[in-house]
Amino acid sequence: MERITLPTLLIGGGPESLIPQKHIAELAGDLPDARHITLEAGHLVHRARSREFLRAVEEFLTPHRPEDRTPS
Repeated sequence: MERITLPTLLIGGGPESLIPQKHIAELAGDLPDARHITLEAGHLVHRARSREFLRAVEEFLTPHRPEDRTPS
């Protein structure tokens, strides 16, 4: 994990997802600059909640000044 130094977005699908959400939360805690959000959508978050998914990705990719960022 120490090799991952760039900001990282983790999007979980909630309890209906095939991936245990506690694992996503733990991974987010292990990364130095991670943002973790949950969209209650199951495993195919990008299909089931496409608008919210795209909004989260766009917001994450929008450049911000370093002093505006708050660590998660």
